[in-house]
This record gives sequence, C-alpha cells and structure tokens, in this order.
Amino acid sequence: VQLGYLPRLEVRHTSEQEIGQVYVPRINSALLVAVIVLVIGFRSSDNLGAAYGIAVSGMMAITTGLAFLYMRSRGWSLAVAVPIFAAFGIIDLTFFSANLLKIAEGGWFPVVVAVVVFTIMASWWAGRRVLAELRARDALPLGQFVDGLTAEKPARIPGTSIFMTRDLRHVPVALLHALKHYKVLHERVVMMQVETEDVPHIPDEQRLEIAELGKGFYTIRLRYGFTDEPNVLRALAQCRVGGLRFNLMETSFIIGREKLRPRPRKQHRGWWRWRDALFILMSNNTLDATEFFRIPPNRVVELGGQIEI
Repeated sequence: VQLGYLPRLEVRHTSEQEIGQVYVPRINSALLVAVIVLVIGFRSSDNLGAAYGIAVSGMMAITTGLAFLYMRSRGWSLAVAVPIFAAFGIIDLTFFSANLLKIAEGGWFPVVVAVVVFTIMASWWAGRRVLAELRARDALPLGQFVDGLTAEKPARIPGTSIFMTRDLRHVPVALLHALKHYKVLHERVVMMQVETEDVPHIPDEQRLEIAELGKGFYTIRLRYGFTDEPNVLRALAQCRVGGLRFNLMETSFIIGREKLRPRPRKQHRGWWRWRDALFILMSNNTLDATEFFRIPPNRVVELGGQIEI
C-alpha cells in the first residue's frame, strides 16, 4: 500500500518492533475464501504436494533475485554479488525447474494466484501513474496561486476550510472546484497533508509542521508512525502550540472525491480497456478518507469530478 501497488486499505499494526507485522481485514477475508476453495478443490494434503512445491521453489528463486538487486542497490560490486547470487540461484532454479513438471498435477494453482495478484498490483500502479499525469497536466503551484489573490477577489467569508491533499506544493483540485462554483473562500484556508513514516511512533512534538503562506493561507504537514492511528481532530488541537486555533463548529473539511470512468470506446487504448476497468473498480472502492482520518462526517464537504482514463 505504501509503495503504491495497492489501493488504500485498513491496516492494523500489531507490533511496535516489526513494521511488517500487520493485519489487513480485507486481505484476511480474501485468504479465508481462498483457503476454503483450496481445501474443497484439492481435498487432501497429498494432492497439494505439487502446488506446494511450485510455490516454495518459486519463492526461493524470487527471493534470491531480490537479494541480488538489493546487493546492487547497496553498492556491492558484481565481483562479490554475482558469485553469491549464482551459488543460491543454481540451487533454487534446480528445484524450481524440477517442480515445473508438476504444473498439470496442481502446480498451476500458485501460478494462477501469482498472475492474478501481479495483475492487480501492476494495474493499480499503472493506473495511479496515468492519474498522476492527468493531475499534473492542470496542476497549479500553491505559491503562485496565493500570490495571485487580491483583497477584493475572491470574496472571503468567516470560518476555516481545511483541504486534505497529497501534495502541499500544488493547489488541491477540491479548492479549485470550490472557487469555481462558489466564487468565495474562507478567511482562513488550510492545506493539510498526512504522511506515514517508517518508524513505529512519532512524538507529539515532532508531529506537526505548520507554515504560513500569507493572505490567510496555511499548510500543515502531519507525520505519523506506522503504528500511530491518524486523528485529524487531535492534530488540530495540537496546532495551538504553533499559534493556530480551530473552532470545530466554524471549520469545514473539504475532501476531493474523484469519480473515474472509462473513455468512450472509440478513444480507448484497445486491449487495455479491461485493465482500466479493473483500476476504476479498485479506485472507486478504496477506504473512505473521512473514516481513515477520523474526521467528523457532519463537518465534511466532498467536492469531486469525473476523470476519464
């Protein structure tokens, strides 16, 4: 999820020492269904032997390949990395090639699972890349936007609006939509970004980064550890230390919601249509940002639009 190969899911960290020890409810449910199908289909542990052999030997070969790439990324010379890779690779490939003969006897199952998972992850990564390119095409630098505002236009109304964004360098799309439709801005406009660091916990004194841009505009960067649970309301209370005070009854959280849809058939990219459909399905069913960030639903305004991919 953090690497951008899967959509946003509910992830529960069960250890403060191990970053990879997590519980993902949706994945766990999918595994439950897969295990039931596996047991009903193969019926006995003897019939699972071929599938087990392909899975284990394939994982060994992949791990060896990844270890080689890791050594190279850390600056190991080929003179050192290649002999180590060859020593393990020959053994792994020997086992894997021997198990390939058992594909028809049940070894096809882990291969099918691997192809399905790879297709899902590759489709999500490629789709997010296309979506980022579409956003960048119309992106407006935040500093340039603020500098272009005047005292008269747009009109300012009492209160605070907080725009959740992935990038503090550019104007959130939801802000542009709000300005386009309502022609007004709140007296205080805040862009908020939430980041997850590769550490178990971020101390409260290091959680907030507040910057004033002028003309009533602020940026807030929230940093959380991988075992921390994002809580926007608690973070707003901590902003008092930085000189910002928020009255919840006068604060609106503006969240952008993008509704994706496929291009018309004549404009589509041939056989990629099924892949775009898969990405759209995943994107439209990601975990709701309001629930994820623990934002009161009655203070949320969602502004969105449709994007064709």
